[in-house]
Amino acid sequence: MTQAIAEPTNEIRHPAGPSPAHRHANAYRSLFERSGICMATVDLALRVQEANEPFRRELGGAEETVGRELFDYLRVSSQSTLRRQFVRLIEGRSERINERVLGLRSEECLMPAQLTAVSIRDRSPLVSSILVMLQWDESAADAATRSTRHKVLTELDARILLGVAMGMSTVNLAAKLYLSRQGVEYHVATMMKKLKAPNRAALVSRAYAMGVLTAGVWPPVVAQDFIK
Repeated sequence: MTQAIAEPTNEIRHPAGPSPAHRHANAYRSLFERSGICMATVDLALRVQEANEPFRRELGGAEETVGRELFDYLRVSSQSTLRRQFVRLIEGRSERINERVLGLRSEECLMPAQLTAVSIRDRSPLVSSILVMLQWDESAADAATRSTRHKVLTELDARILLGVAMGMSTVNLAAKLYLSRQGVEYHVATMMKKLKAPNRAALVSRAYAMGVLTAGVWPPVVAQDFIK
């Protein structure tokens, strides 16, 4: 019997098992509609392709979410840094992103959240889209829920907050800013009340959690969005 000769095939053969990133993506996809977590898929330009009901309700509100850029819904300490992380994810140089952000909820309030992003590869070694999950930090809501139009600090408050974040004493701050010690303490107490912080250390921590102080840079920087 003559053995048949197999015809050549153009089928692309993929590895036997999915990559770790693909397994993560599948796990998150299975939760897309049935979880209460805000989830969306974005394309490689970081524009929303699909959003689940919690994402549309809590972040989109009455506006259409599909086609909008992901960063329309986020406030981060350094947008360029987070964008670079997405580039690494798209290029396959990392498997996921875990980053603290502030989400812009539909009622125009900022809420701290944990952002997780994983790449999706639909039967291809190349990344086709990205799955993004936002999980709200409800425990910090009392400190971080602020209107984006609400300026919580004066210029002088911001300068004093920077000094406190750098570990400067009241005496040094007073000398640097040409204030009395009582004047410095008054402004510090006012900021502690606004941010619901019991002491200076908590004031700095809350400021970072709210995005008032920019994370990942030294010396500290106050975000202009929070200055009157």
